[in-house]
Amino acid sequence: RTAERDALAAELADVRRAASAAEARAADLAARTAVIEADRDAAQRRAGQLADQVSDLATALARLGTRTG
Repeated sequence: RTAERDALAAELADVRRAASAAEARAADLAARTAVIEADRDAAQRRAGQLADQVSDLATALARLGTRTG
């Protein structure tokens, strides 16, 4: 009986360690995901700014073309 109890206690300790490691890994992945999402959002904002600049440049070139044409 004691050997069985000891084996179960050891198994429980192993499971707890594995669960703790999994929780730490999940927290690490969540933090990395947050950083990646922030980078993605910044890149999307920058792409929007660049698209606006290209549009403004195209408009300016079109105006210039009508003045010199």
